[in-house]
Amino acid sequence: MEGGFGRKVVCLMAATLGGLALAGGAGAQEEDRELETIVITATRTPIKLGEATGSITVIEREELEARQVQSVLEVLRSVPGVDVVQSGSRGNTTTVFLRGAESDHTLVLIDGMEVNSVTLSSFDFADLTVDNVERIEVMRGGGGTLYGSQAIGGVVNIITRRGAGAPTGAVAAAGGNGSTHRESARLGGAVGPLGFSLAGSFYDTEGFRPENDDYRNGTVSGRFDYQATSAASAAAMVRYTNSDVGLFGNNNFLGGPDPNARMDTEDLLVKGEWEQELARGLEYRISGGYARDDQRFLDPPDALESARTESDIISELVSGEAQLDHYLGEWSVSTFGLDYDLRIADVESLFADPDFGAFPSSYDRTRRNLGLFFQEQLALLGSRGRAVAGVRIDDNQDFGSAVSPAGSASFLLWRRESGTLRAKASYAEGFKAPSFNELFFPDFGNPDLDAETSREWDFGAEASFFSGRCLFEVTYFHRDTDDLIEGRADEGGRFMARNVGEVTIDGVEVSARFRPFPWATLAWNYAHLGWRAQQDLLLRRPSNRASVNLDLVRKNLFVPHSLARANLNVDAVGDRLDVDPERSFAVGTNAAYARSDLAVSYTIPWRGGGLRSVGIFARVENLFDTDYREALGFEARPLNVLAGLAAEL
Repeated sequence: MEGGFGRKVVCLMAATLGGLALAGGAGAQEEDRELETIVITATRTPIKLGEATGSITVIEREELEARQVQSVLEVLRSVPGVDVVQSGSRGNTTTVFLRGAESDHTLVLIDGMEVNSVTLSSFDFADLTVDNVERIEVMRGGGGTLYGSQAIGGVVNIITRRGAGAPTGAVAAAGGNGSTHRESARLGGAVGPLGFSLAGSFYDTEGFRPENDDYRNGTVSGRFDYQATSAASAAAMVRYTNSDVGLFGNNNFLGGPDPNARMDTEDLLVKGEWEQELARGLEYRISGGYARDDQRFLDPPDALESARTESDIISELVSGEAQLDHYLGEWSVSTFGLDYDLRIADVESLFADPDFGAFPSSYDRTRRNLGLFFQEQLALLGSRGRAVAGVRIDDNQDFGSAVSPAGSASFLLWRRESGTLRAKASYAEGFKAPSFNELFFPDFGNPDLDAETSREWDFGAEASFFSGRCLFEVTYFHRDTDDLIEGRADEGGRFMARNVGEVTIDGVEVSARFRPFPWATLAWNYAHLGWRAQQDLLLRRPSNRASVNLDLVRKNLFVPHSLARANLNVDAVGDRLDVDPERSFAVGTNAAYARSDLAVSYTIPWRGGGLRSVGIFARVENLFDTDYREALGFEARPLNVLAGLAAEL
């Protein structure tokens, strides 16, 4: 039954995609307009994307909706220089490697609030949905000067939606194979000086493996913005997620599935912010936040494993920030700031075997860090050039003081009516304190570890042609990381965290976006990665990867004021090294693969019943049912269809 349903939806999608292509050429009359996107992450102040001196990618809400993704990780796969690795089915651990850096070298923010795990220092993207997300900004390259520890590889900043205009709402429900269903709702707008945006969703699937492959995720998100005066505003953000997943692959190393290992996770983020203009050209912003991650793991005895394993890992972060910005006309922006964070880890675990006894372990640690930073942005030569320089001083409770400078510049080489050509270059240093697990986890932690440090530079060019219809970017980067921390076995066979030496990474990123017609956009990117290491191999990071996305939009198809859309995305990943849990964790090659996803939707206006519009939508993930593994030993999901109805209120 499910197979027949999937084939019908695939056929419907293919027919719609072809129809859009044919209909698009039949008289699309829209003018091609390219709006300048405003980004925050690059400088911690609002600037136009075209003026950014570093490498940054922005994923707008329109793209999230066009691709019908459920989680942030699904769009990060298509960002240049980003490798996403999920260990099996939906809901399983998902890590991100940015420009070849370790997963704990990428800082993840939600509305500027850090959400990296205190115990691991990395962030698990498995449960992060796109509910209430306005855009995602990915800063590729060292961000240590502005954001401190964990930003050696770069920064991923998820920014939630602001409420504006008359209140509106939307609801959607969908179902598909694998006993999968998802329901979502959104409400947003403004009432007087108060803007609000609320969203939530529930996702449930039984998965695609014989047993213990189910996953559930419930997420709610809210943002409130209050315009107190013409010069002052307040904002509050909250996000809560509860998930539960069956870990089918937990017994891979024993040669069979795990029928009862499970992980339950609760994530909470709360942040408040106040922003005010003190005088003309002088603004300040203060904020405070709290993030908590509680992971509970349980694996009772089964046919392959006689032991019982359980753990409760609580990770908490309390942070505060203050930032002062001084604008001198349009040619200078000076930024002074400080941030303080308190990290709290409470870890309890138990391994109990009927033959060897019970072995409880735990640790409870805190660490504070104070960071001071300064940045200067200058517009040069009548805005043809732009230079940014900054420095940061971190005072870490356990690792003392560290200084992280950075500088970048761009210059407009030529400008014509039909396009522009801009050259860019940057340099950044970074500092990364060891995680709590690397220092204190029983039988693994090493309290004698040194902090990791990095130096990175890059240069490249951006060009636009045909009045902005064609955009092209190429970047070369080089990074040296000293005292890299990895798990290693000593002479006695004890596996523990160690500083393994220096790692050098070189890479090239190329991306292009072409809009030949108002109704068609084709985007493409490619990244090449190479490295040299003293004592290590970089795992799960391919030397070559590429993505292609085709987006077709057609208005007034069959019905006036209707909107039809089809989006095809292909991600291709080359061979990469990985440890194989099915072969005693020996290092092997994980084969290359290409995965295609197709999404279509059709929306028409509706009058009556309090509705503004109704629509149908469908998405086929892994369109050609490719057999592949993002992590060696953990089979990825097969073809997955999700189709449903949506309405705007």
